[in-house]
Amino acid sequence: MRSIRFMGLLAILALSIGTGFFFYQWAQAGTGMTWETDLRKPKNPDTYGNVVISRNTRESGVMKPVVFPHWVHRAKFACKVCHTDIGFALKSGGTDITMAQIQEGKLCGTCHNGQIAFEPIDCDKCHSYGLPQERKISERIKDLPPDFFGNKVDWVKAIEKGAIKPAASPDGKDEMTGFDMDVIIPTTKFKPSPPDVKFPHKAHTELLDCSSCHDSIFNQQAGGNPEMNMMKIISGQYCGVCHLKVAFPIDDCFRCHSQPAPVAKDPDEKKDDKATDKK
Repeated sequence: MRSIRFMGLLAILALSIGTGFFFYQWAQAGTGMTWETDLRKPKNPDTYGNVVISRNTRESGVMKPVVFPHWVHRAKFACKVCHTDIGFALKSGGTDITMAQIQEGKLCGTCHNGQIAFEPIDCDKCHSYGLPQERKISERIKDLPPDFFGNKVDWVKAIEKGAIKPAASPDGKDEMTGFDMDVIIPTTKFKPSPPDVKFPHKAHTELLDCSSCHDSIFNQQAGGNPEMNMMKIISGQYCGVCHLKVAFPIDDCFRCHSQPAPVAKDPDEKKDDKATDKK
């Protein structure tokens, strides 16, 4: 009976490994993959951070949806440029984008005017959903600090080392003003508790304006977000607004939970303490 159970466990393990290997190869192959982003699928560094924009093309059937590759843009511009100065919402589908606006120099047309970036005349260059990839991040990141998650690039280190210099405005004349203050967010309300979170304002304010987070996402006071938890983050709230499909994914637990891990008290030590109290 034990041998039958053991063989059954081996069969399940082999099936799991085989299935995982299949999906890993499929995700890494790069050929035939579309620009789709789906959290249920293995993350491909070439497509991580891509946003499918289909609000005005979904029903028409005339044009393919637009695929916006964040990694191409974030190497050149700070997040503030699009999400504060130009006015794109920090949510897919949150901004109504039309070709009329773009041709008037608004939204995408702020930069895509033939001077800062290419003109919007080659339709398939943006309306590329379902088309084979042409821009491979793996071919462009060889000189950038590596990472294990997302695009496989440590974008914070890339800025620190000067490997990239994202512009703070479309014309490149503005400068970002970093705010260097770390905030420790305790996690002791959860049991068992993981290490506390250290939130670095500097890494965020080198790319974002304060108004991007406060007060639309976070209340601007210590302890002002008591309802924040991992389930809400996974559902796209709080940190999950960015750290699910654009900024480094939440797979990298200890990049945020970076404080010293809590140390459990030795049970024998507790007994000794009680004995001492009785004396």
